[in-house]
Amino acid sequence: MADNNPNQSESDIPPKETPAQIFGLGDIQAQKVKHQQQTKILWGIFTLLLVLVLSVIFILPSYISRPDAADISPVIIPVERGRPQEAFSPFGEAQLLREREQAQEILAQILELQEQLEDISVESWAEDAYLDALAIAAEGDTAYREQNFLGAQEIYQRALLSLQALDTLSIQVLNTSIEKGYAAIESGLPTEAEEAFTTALLIEPDSATALAGLERAGLLPEVIMLIEQGNNRRTANDLEGALDFYNQAASVDPAHAGAAEAISQVNIDILERDFLNNMSAGFSAIQNNNPESALISFNQALILRPQSADALAAITQAETMITSRDLNIQLSAAREHEAAERWQEAIQAYNNAIAIDANVVAATNGLENAQRRNNLDNFLNNIINAPLRLADDAVYQQSITVYNQALPLAQQNTRLYQQLLTLRSFLDKARIPVPVTMVSDGLTNVTIFRVNDLGAFQTQTLNLNPGSYTAVGVRSGYRDVRVEFTVPFSGAEPSITVICSEPV
Repeated sequence: MADNNPNQSESDIPPKETPAQIFGLGDIQAQKVKHQQQTKILWGIFTLLLVLVLSVIFILPSYISRPDAADISPVIIPVERGRPQEAFSPFGEAQLLREREQAQEILAQILELQEQLEDISVESWAEDAYLDALAIAAEGDTAYREQNFLGAQEIYQRALLSLQALDTLSIQVLNTSIEKGYAAIESGLPTEAEEAFTTALLIEPDSATALAGLERAGLLPEVIMLIEQGNNRRTANDLEGALDFYNQAASVDPAHAGAAEAISQVNIDILERDFLNNMSAGFSAIQNNNPESALISFNQALILRPQSADALAAITQAETMITSRDLNIQLSAAREHEAAERWQEAIQAYNNAIAIDANVVAATNGLENAQRRNNLDNFLNNIINAPLRLADDAVYQQSITVYNQALPLAQQNTRLYQQLLTLRSFLDKARIPVPVTMVSDGLTNVTIFRVNDLGAFQTQTLNLNPGSYTAVGVRSGYRDVRVEFTVPFSGAEPSITVICSEPV
């Protein structure tokens, strides 16, 4: 409200209340430094004022008397006419204050995010982008100081978005740095690996993956040296020596893919070398006509490379060689036995050959022929060793048949030839009667089985074919007698006595 005193000059009019001190990004950063000092001063002033207020309330009234109401007169403030009162807009002031507060809220977010980014050393991995974001925030400070709070809000918001993008980028930088670190390890670049993992740990100091990678990067020079030594041994064809160095490298860093790959490859080389050595030894044994040794070598090669077509074919070759050799041995033995007319032994040899390979025609045909000749040999031996069997007409006829069938097979100076000659002599004599003198007492009735009932006689001559005979004597009151006798092929004329002489 304006004063009505006409003598009051325009310069005496109280100035319009100025807004509170304005803060920008730089001011707030500076004020953070002063804040603690000002806090102590304010607390001192507050304590002093509290003491003064308490003194006014409780002590001063006892020294001041209450004024009489009759002595009090109102104060009249004159109003200057003809001059309009200067405009004052509380709403406008409130709007301005609100815009400033909103700008400060965004600024507070910027400062918080700035602190977080500095904690993860943003200038080490995104310096240019970070400085650009701060430059944008500085532009907002300028608008702020000019009380262009809406403009400051927009500029601060752009700065905030830039810093938020850096915060998001930090995760990507973390992951990318870890990937680069491990790639550098596998590429044998310890310095690059350490740098990458160090960057990752700036962003996430407790990252187990980055910590492990940094430790492996420190071990990498030793691993590289051991792998190089292994490579040198491998170049010199010392595969076991190379494997030893590769295993040492893997023990230093079990996760090193290069060491594991080198171990795998040298093991393949060792296996291939041993496979080829076994195959070579096997073929050498084949050339030396030692299929058993070859088979051992080929089987060892197959163990190293299961299902190897080369090893399987070589095994088949060795087995075929063994089979063919053993088969030929048995067939040769069978033929030797046949030549010597040892038919039982020939049968055994052919059976051995068939056990090796049942599809060999020579063995099956040879066995069949040997069995026939063995049966013939047995039959002839039985007749020759017991020619009196020819007295049986069936045996006699069978012998003639066998003789005629075997005769084309007989060659001179063979056992079969001699057997047939012997059989023929027995056949010729088998049906030539031999005089046999039968002697009795005239009282005994004599019967010769399969010949005739001779009755009682003193002496009687019979013509009997060579063979075995049985004569039986019977007399009443006497024990029967039984006399077995033989008519030989020698032509000797036997005399046979049949008398019952033992009373009953």
